[in-house]
Order: sequence, then structure tokens, then C-alpha cells
Amino acid sequence: MRDRGGGGGCYASFERLEHNVKFVFIFTLAFWSASSIISQQVLAGYIFVLTGSNKPVGLVKAVQGLAQLLFALPAGFAADFLRRDRILACAGVIGVATALLTGFAFQVGSLQLIYAAFALWGVFAAFQSPAMEALFADSVPFGQRSLPFTLKHMVLNAALVLGPLCAILLFWHFGNSWELPVLRPVMLFGTFVAAMSMAALFQFNDDMAYENQQRVLAIERELNSIERNFSVEISAYIPEELESDAEGGSGTTVNREPLSSLAFSPISSRAPSEFSMLLRSPSGGASGACSPSAMYMTNNSSGADQLVAADLVFNEAVHIPPPAPTCCGLGASHVPTILFLSDFIVSNGAGLTTHFFPLFLFKEFGLSPIQVAELFALLPICVALSSLAAQFVSRCCGRMPVIVSTRLVGTVCLVAMALSTSFEAQCALFLARGAMMRCTEPLRRSLLMDFVPKKQRARWNSLEGLTRFSWAGSAVLGGFLVEARGYRFCFLVTSAVYVAGTLLEMLLIPITKLAVERNSDSGGLHVRERSPSKV
Repeated sequence: MRDRGGGGGCYASFERLEHNVKFVFIFTLAFWSASSIISQQVLAGYIFVLTGSNKPVGLVKAVQGLAQLLFALPAGFAADFLRRDRILACAGVIGVATALLTGFAFQVGSLQLIYAAFALWGVFAAFQSPAMEALFADSVPFGQRSLPFTLKHMVLNAALVLGPLCAILLFWHFGNSWELPVLRPVMLFGTFVAAMSMAALFQFNDDMAYENQQRVLAIERELNSIERNFSVEISAYIPEELESDAEGGSGTTVNREPLSSLAFSPISSRAPSEFSMLLRSPSGGASGACSPSAMYMTNNSSGADQLVAADLVFNEAVHIPPPAPTCCGLGASHVPTILFLSDFIVSNGAGLTTHFFPLFLFKEFGLSPIQVAELFALLPICVALSSLAAQFVSRCCGRMPVIVSTRLVGTVCLVAMALSTSFEAQCALFLARGAMMRCTEPLRRSLLMDFVPKKQRARWNSLEGLTRFSWAGSAVLGGFLVEARGYRFCFLVTSAVYVAGTLLEMLLIPITKLAVERNSDSGGLHVRERSPSKV
């Protein structure tokens, strides 16, 4: 028998991942490695050297955020009403063109072209991010999303390490100084990697998403149970526009809306809702009773009556959920809105300071480009380790308590940065602040996806465009604050904004106390079954 240990075993496990999950990981690693070079610490240094001012650094981000805001909601609705894989392919075309323009802008040193290029990056993010996040949520089982989202976040942070490490190697080769002839090759390398990463966006397939496959399998099982032919029945109900669409593309196309509304059962006047299908076991079989991990959702818009009706259709035991927890008159239906508002507030605070950390370290302590890159390479490692720890702690404490506590610790670290003058303390506090403020992002994302219906996921993800715009707009304000009062005063203002956002998140602790996820051998990562290998 072959030895599957070591690297071969890891590769085999990766190959067995669900198709879309695999390419999400590939794209995240490649694109964010490039983004960490062309839109983070090196970009701030390049623009500061090019213009001699902090203000254009914030303006570049403001232009990017405004463009993302203008296209975010249209792109989000398109990803909900059209196929998500087609939206991602469209984003891939935009990304290739934008990477080429960005490289040209850095080569000629034109600030106007840089503004135009980053506006296009905002358009790219508006199309790519909501569709990919929604398709990723479609591709992992309901109630088991925090670990897959955490692993995705760890891949992203691995990319944020890889990018600065590549920058360090390039700085060693071209020189360790804040000069345009040294910074330009590093930026061009980042744009090249960004262009190459777009290839992954053309590989996604809606039909291979876990939830879409489970819906088709559920229909097939019910038809088989009453001895009706699945292929004949489903072809009779596929709309003409879907059939013509399938003829023009490759593979089997599954229509979301019509299939979920068909009544195949002779004892039912309507089919079970998509929501009740998500409350069933990942294997799609009868479970006898609804899992506790799903019960906090049953008081949402679908209501317990739909759940009971769906259980009666499938002859399962009827389970009446307990009253949903509330706080200050707010319930489960308000969770997505509160999550968005709190993230909006915290992102506004982060935008005041995030883009100026490299310049703060350079001007206050005289760090070289390599030293700044080394510090930024350590930060994602701290974030990834903290994310993994937060995910495990959330299993016993709940997701919202972990989110709130890490926010508070990160705020305290930022206040300490504003008061400390020690270089060693600043480095430790910088890493701790970044890790605490960013480590619970996958927990927040998984919580949002659990409380949002499948048909609205891309729209809710598209609201990130509004958050990004406010984040970029606050970067402009941060530039003026830094020029007028200094970096440390800006840190204190950011801390106050962090506190406001965290207080709002505290409302969700009692509301989401029943949002306990199921344990799974696969941790929520759906894998393809493979036939046993020959000895």
C-alpha cells in the first residue's frame, strides 16, 4: 500500500476539497500576496516619496473605496440573481486590465494614473468579493462555517506574510532605501502576481457548490422514494431559458429558484422552503429532529410554521423551537444589520490609522523598508494563530463573546501605542493590536452567513463596499489629522471609535447565545468521495 504521509497526504487532502473551496484558497493565496505589496506598506512609501505628503496616501484609498461603493450593490444583486461563477469571471477580466494599468502607472510614476488604477481595483473588489464570499458560503454546510472561514482567513494571512517576504528579497537585491528606483521594481512584481492570480476566477462553478448539489440530491431522493424517474421529472420542470443557457455552457446547470419551488411530493401542495432544507443534516437524510445548531434561525423570516410543515412533508418528527432570545427589543432578524453597523463603525476607526502605520514607524523610529516589511510579515502570522485560537474558544464560549473581548483588548493595545515611546513596546503592541482586531473576522463572517438567507448572501457581502468607502474616507480624514495633530492623537481618536462599535456588538451576545455550531469530522469542509485505492 502506498504511503500517503507527509506532503503527499496534504496534497491528496487538498485535491479532495470541494471544487469551489479549493479555488477560493488558491485565489486568496495568490491575490492577497500581490495585494500586500501593491496596496499596503510599500504603496504608502511609494506615494509619500513620489509626492512628499501624507494626504495622497489617503486620497488613493478614498478613490478606491468610492469606486467600490458605486458598484457594490449592483454587483451584489447581480451575484444573487445571476450565476456567481459568471460574476467572478467578469471580475477576472476587470482584474487583468487593472493589473496592467497599475503596472504602467507605477512605471511612469503618474499619480493621476495611480488614482485611476485604484479606482478600477475598487470596481474589481465590488464584483469579486461578494460573489466569492457567497459562493464560498454555498460550498460549506450550514452550521459548520466558522472553521472553513477561519482556514480561509489563515490562508489570507499566509498570503500577507508571503507578500512582504517577497518584498524583502527584492529590497535586498535593489537596495534598502525609500527611493523610487528601489520601490518601483517591488511594485511591478506585485502587479505581475496580481495579474496571474486572476486565472483562478475563471475556474468557479455554481453547480458544484455543496448546497446546490444537496438540493438536487434531495429532489432525486424524493422522486426515487415514490418510484419516479429523476431525469425525466427534473427535465420537465427546467425553464426554457435555463435549458438554452445550459446548451450554451458546459456542465449541468442547476436553477436555484424553480427547483426550490417545485412540489414533487404527492402529499404536499408546496415544496419545503430552501431555508428548511438548510436545517436538515448535511447528508440530506432525515434526522428526526432539528439540530440545536439550527434552532436559533427558526424564528427568522421563514418562521417555525414552515419548519413544521416541511417536517410533516418528509414524515419527520415535529420539533417546536424555543422562543428566540432578544435584547432591548432586538431579535435574530436584526443580527445582520447590527453586525454591519458595528463593522461599519470599527472600519471607520481603522481607516484613520491603518494606512499610516508604515509612515509612523519610519518617521518616529527610522525603520528601513526591510524592517517595516519584516514587521508586516510577522503581523499576519499573529493574526492567523489568534484566529485559530479564537475559533476553538468560540466552540465553548460562543462567537460573539470572543468577538467582543478581542475588540476590547485590541482597543487597549492601540491606546498603549499612543502613550508608549519604547520601540520594543511599540512593535509588541502593534502586533497585538492587529491580531486582536482582525482575528475574529471569520467568526463574524460565518455568523452573518448563518443569519442571512442563501438568496441574499451576495447582497449582504456587497455592503462591504459601503464599509470600504467609509474606511477609505476616514483615511483621508486620518491624513489631515496626522498633518495637524500627529500620529498619536490619531491613535486615540481611533480608540474612541473602536469603543463605540464594540458597545453595539455587545447587544448581540444574548441574541446569538443559541448560535452554537455542530461538530463535524470534516470541520465543515466538504470533500469529494474517492474510491478506495488499490493495494
